[in-house]
Formats: sequence, C-alpha cells, structure tokens
Amino acid sequence: MLAQHWLYGKRAPTPYDGYLQSRLELPDKFNPHSSVAILNKLAERIVFTDDVPSILYEMNDNKQLTFNGVLSSAHLPYDCFWLEYSTRVGMGYDDIEVGHFGALVQRIGTSSVRMICVTGLKVREDEEMVSTLTHIIRFDQWPPANKDKQMSFAVDYAFNKKALYVNDRQIAELSSIVLELIFGIFLVTQPRCYTDEQVKWKASHAAKRAKSNKPPLLEYRKIRLHICKPRKQYEHRPATGSLSNTSALRDVEDDASVQHRRYHKVMGHFRHYTKHDPPRSVWIEAH
Repeated sequence: MLAQHWLYGKRAPTPYDGYLQSRLELPDKFNPHSSVAILNKLAERIVFTDDVPSILYEMNDNKQLTFNGVLSSAHLPYDCFWLEYSTRVGMGYDDIEVGHFGALVQRIGTSSVRMICVTGLKVREDEEMVSTLTHIIRFDQWPPANKDKQMSFAVDYAFNKKALYVNDRQIAELSSIVLELIFGIFLVTQPRCYTDEQVKWKASHAAKRAKSNKPPLLEYRKIRLHICKPRKQYEHRPATGSLSNTSALRDVEDDASVQHRRYHKVMGHFRHYTKHDPPRSVWIEAH
C-alpha cells in the first residue's frame, strides 16, 4: 500500500510532508467528542486492486466512455480522502515496470479542490521502493471540466516545476496523471462497477506490531473493478422434460431475429448526461 509506505518507508522529503502526514496517519487516540470539521481532516483511504489508467484508455478506445463525460461528472465521494493504484501505463523505462500513484483529495471551501499527489517507484526488485510527494494540484472549480469542456488546474507545487514551464512533454504527462486520478475518483461514485470490502485489523494484531516497535497498519477500503474484464456468461438451460417445447420455439423464430441477437452485442459503457444539472454518468451493463 503506497500510503503505508509513504508514511513509514523510504521517502524523499518535501516541505509539505507534515500536512499530508497529518491527514493520512492514524490518531493515537480517538476522541468521540471531536467535531465534524476535525473528523473531516482525517482521510478515508481507498485502494484500487486494478490498473486504473489502463482501464481508462481501453474504455476510451472502445468508446465506452468519453474524457469529457468523466471530467464533467466526477463528483467527490468524501470531503477528504486518499486513493491509490498501481499501473504499467507510462512505465518500462529505467527498469521500472510498475508505478504506484496516489493522491489526497480535499474539498477547499465551496467549489475548490486540492489534490496532493504521491508517486512510488522501485527501480530493482531487490531494492526498496522510494516514494515522494510530487505535485500539489488545485482546481478552482469541481467537477474539473471548464466551459470549453477542457480540464484546467493550477500547480501549486511540483518537484520539477522549472521543467513544467519549458517542456510541453512534462505538462502533457502531468495532465495525463491528473486525468487518471480523476477517473479513479469518478469510479468510486459508480458502485455498479465494482465490489469493495473494508480491510480492518484486529486489536491483537495491532498490539503485536506495537510490541515489536512496528508502525500500525492502515485500514482502507479495497475496490475490485469488474468493467473491461471477461465475465462468465450463463445461459438458461431447459429441463430435460421441456426439450420438445424449446425445439418448437426454435422453429417459430425466424433466422433474421436469431442472427441479430447473436451478433448485435453492446459492450458495457458509461452513459454521460453532461447537460444534466448537475452532470452525472450511469453505467450500462453489456446487453
């Protein structure tokens, strides 16, 4: 888990680590009298088990969604939360096969949103992963699509900020990462697309780790997507005694209707209602 590693593993420090740490780590003691404002500063933690960017681009290629539809209807599931995933998109250089990406997403005021991005990379299998806070992104409006149906954001901090001003490729790569994270946010609000479970640890397990001077394990919500994956399809099978009836039905159907049903398959896809107020998206199962 990237959040766990960033908190307690090897990381490259930045001036903003203290703020992110205060939102991610578990409090020593829970105060039942804490106000809602205090509780909202503790981030809900969400971990995707799937390669979210790969699914985004595959679904776009298959015309199962549109980028504008995602950007227009990506609503925040919580006021303060962390999400993360691992991906092979953009990897394959310098012996890095998988990248780990996460972000703390927090609502600021009534319409602004802050996204604090973290990246974890491991160059060799025998080496420990190194993670660091790479960007702080600010959206002045949310959902992030502007009037021109484009994504706009400000970069408040970047580990490579000088390069961003002179290198269009760096800007394009950052925009892609932000889009992929927004797609993760979008998916959390589409419960028909996944199954989830709450990962919690027993008190005895936590006590054992504390006794061994090990940091506590974070609890989180684990999401498994079932879109863009082959799923078993079951057909109704008639009972033995009804075979004569099915053969009779088969004779009644004309060949054209059978062929249409056989070949006219519609993939599962998102239907975007961008002109709705507020915009929303709905998952339509394959049919």
